[in-house]
Amino acid sequence: MTVIDPSTPSDEWVLSEEGRRAAAALDLPPRPVRTSSERKAIDTAALAGWDAEPDDRLREVTRPFHGGGTYEERVQRYLAGEELDGWEPRAHALERLHAALDGFDGIAVTHGLAIALYAGLDFDAWQALPFPAVVQL
Repeated sequence: MTVIDPSTPSDEWVLSEEGRRAAAALDLPPRPVRTSSERKAIDTAALAGWDAEPDDRLREVTRPFHGGGTYEERVQRYLAGEELDGWEPRAHALERLHAALDGFDGIAVTHGLAIALYAGLDFDAWQALPFPAVVQL
């Protein structure tokens, strides 16, 4: 889980104590590991005991916290293909995620919206992702 602070940009949010415990409990076979350059992903990898290479291409989709409707409504529209004001264009996010992940045979520590977009998950699947989520592609 993340400590959500609307007054702080989301790329500066940190893991909650519950999130730190969940990350430390991850137990996956040894593989090469890449992590988002965001602190919460770097911390997740470190707490899991992984020596991870930070990769800015794995960062979360850039978006404002506030806007019209609820955050969940905006995510639903974004995942359905709508371009939203202030949100990173889907094509741009997909381009960087594909560049980081296509052909990579290892563990990627990234973020829910980014991996949902890359994996082609719909809103319901995004909403059902636990923390931390392991999505096998």
